[in-house]
Amino acid sequence: MGLSEGEAKQEILRIYNAINKRIFNVGVKQQKVDFVDNKILIMSLNSRVPVLKLLDGDHPFATRQIDYLLFQQFKKQITQALEERFQLNILAILKDYDPETEFSGTIIVLERDISACLNESTELL
Repeated sequence: MGLSEGEAKQEILRIYNAINKRIFNVGVKQQKVDFVDNKILIMSLNSRVPVLKLLDGDHPFATRQIDYLLFQQFKKQITQALEERFQLNILAILKDYDPETEFSGTIIVLERDISACLNESTELL
């Protein structure tokens, strides 16, 4: 018996939030996940890291560089967590964050359609 789409979405959001807490020391304010063919789309509202918010006005280039490094760490951790938890083959993760609105978008591109992956998973719960 496979994992339902709703159960998979809840678990993905739990993992996503846990990684945000670990890296940014704060969870997300809002988050939503959708499945589209071989993609997992996550939209979230995330509080800006206070020190980066402080530096954004005077040093925007430096804070974007730090954002980039943090995103690389985030992508590494979420890839590992999702591959372990769901036995997914992830091809790419695209992530962006707008510090002004605090919206973040993450696209996880899989090797195969997500529903096929969920239907095959038998040991997920």
